[in-house]
Parts: sequence; structure tokens; C-alpha cells
Amino acid sequence: MVTRDRLIGWGLTVPSNCVLCSGHDESRHHLFFDCSYSSQVWTFFLSRLQLTPPQGFEDVLRWLLAPSRDKNMVLIVRLFHQATLYLVWKERNSRVHNSVEKPPGVIIAEIQQILRLRLDPVARRQTLLPGQPSVLVTWLSFFAL
Repeated sequence: MVTRDRLIGWGLTVPSNCVLCSGHDESRHHLFFDCSYSSQVWTFFLSRLQLTPPQGFEDVLRWLLAPSRDKNMVLIVRLFHQATLYLVWKERNSRVHNSVEKPPGVIIAEIQQILRLRLDPVARRQTLLPGQPSVLVTWLSFFAL
């Protein structure tokens, strides 16, 4: 990911402001964690999952190794994290290259759809003990449509 702070560090003349919020200089940490736009996306999911990950890019990556004792939650959190990074980065690039903007609610809906579509086949392949919920049932317990 080549954020604007890195481009400037390489000597390129580009605006330094974040294209998602315009309030701060764009860096990897700001774009994915401190930006008011991406914070709305994170907050939507983390509040429903009742999780509080650490701050900082590297700290979050370490936390993702074991964000929960529940295997279903681990998969959900990892997929949600990956989808969020991908779609926030895609939104950032869409604004830079195409001048097309989506509100955070659209990104949230896209992430929900991606996870629902990804978790369905995973749940079908799961071998479960009696009374044990599938990963899809766990997802739906937090995000029933």
C-alpha cells in the first residue's frame, strides 16, 4: 500500500491530506484506524461483535492471531478485518483515480454481503458437535439481516 505519506517521502509532489476525511495527512495508520470514515466502518462491526482490538497496525496484526477463543469468531474477525482493509483501500483509490465516492454505509453493506457469501460455503463444510453453532449461525447472531 502506497499511501500519500510514502509518496511524499519518495519525493513526489502529491497532496498530503486523506481523501476519505480531508482532515489529516494520509498514512497507513490514519487511513485504516484514525480516519473518521474508516472508523465508522470499524465501529459498526466491532460494536456488534463486542470487541476492542488494540490500536496500531502491527498490534492489530498480532491480535488477529487469536482475537477470541471461539473458532467461529476467529474466522469472522479475520474475514471482516481483511474485507474492511480491502474495501477502505478500494474506496480510497476510487476517490483518487475516479472521483467517485461511497458513504461508509455502502462499504458496511458490501462487507456484510462479502462475509455472508463467504461464510455460507464454509458453514456447509463444517463438522459440528451437537449443539455447536456453525460459523454462519454465529455471524447471523450478530448481524441478522
